[in-house]
Amino acid sequence: MGGVAHGEQRLHFSTVIQGATPLFGATLVPEPQRLLDEVHTSGVDAFDSGLAYTDPDGTCDGRLGAWVADRGVRDVVTLIGKGCHPGPPDWSASRVHPETVAVDVAATLDRMGTDHLDLWLFHRDDPSVPVGELVDAAERQVEAGTIEAWGVSNWSTDRLRQAIGIAVTSPPIATSSQYSLVDQLAEPWQGVTTLTGAERAGEREWLAETGIAVLAWSPLAGGYLTTAHEPGSTEDQTTTRCYDSPENRGRRDRAQQFARSRGCSPEQVAITFVATSPFKTHVVSAARSGEEAAANCEAASMDLTVDERRWLEFGT
Repeated sequence: MGGVAHGEQRLHFSTVIQGATPLFGATLVPEPQRLLDEVHTSGVDAFDSGLAYTDPDGTCDGRLGAWVADRGVRDVVTLIGKGCHPGPPDWSASRVHPETVAVDVAATLDRMGTDHLDLWLFHRDDPSVPVGELVDAAERQVEAGTIEAWGVSNWSTDRLRQAIGIAVTSPPIATSSQYSLVDQLAEPWQGVTTLTGAERAGEREWLAETGIAVLAWSPLAGGYLTTAHEPGSTEDQTTTRCYDSPENRGRRDRAQQFARSRGCSPEQVAITFVATSPFKTHVVSAARSGEEAAANCEAASMDLTVDERRWLEFGT
């Protein structure tokens, strides 16, 4: 607990974190720097990236780093990098090894054109690798000054708990899993984790007790909680497979009803639900315009009572 609190003192950033998808691949926006300008102006000062986020024309790390350098904002933004994710030539092979940590941190720094990351996360886990070896590798990067702090993404709570217990100088301060108003019924990608569902209530309680920051990805449940989505859609089979159920449809309907009563959007209700969680939460949301980013920030500052949260989730 003492080490976690120390880490939290060193890192302060906006509740909303700008997600990476608009900066690479098929979802790359036409003008990345203009988007980042608008997102930053809206009040977002933390930006998510990852070594695996690439396309034939560039990388998310590179586009984000170019904007930071061009605008001279390195001292006022939080850069979040991730590594140890599978990659070419074999995307199914684990890269979660202690020796990979330094390699991936160095590659990220080179792409971004910076000398340190504010937060670095293991993008995946491999339970066959002793957790102590991974903790040691991450702590060495903190000691070297290449990362300010570290955490995990898509790790089980048990492995995170082990890592905290083993760490000597720099315990992990953050974990990143999927979390939203609706339960995740199946993995959208292999090796990811979620904090949704009644069976994970104990994990959520533990996170609240420890003060570990949760960087919640996919707060809109793969688009399931957006106005544009049609439940049961055959066009978006992944979202339907992972989130469509009678219980989740009820939650979606109640979010829309609540949005009408509040004069906001259902998307904002979904963001508010995550941002007001009992545990310390940051919302990773990939805005594609300044308007979306501003709406996300507004939602993160909205309140929900305990009764309103219970009604949205359970209808009682």
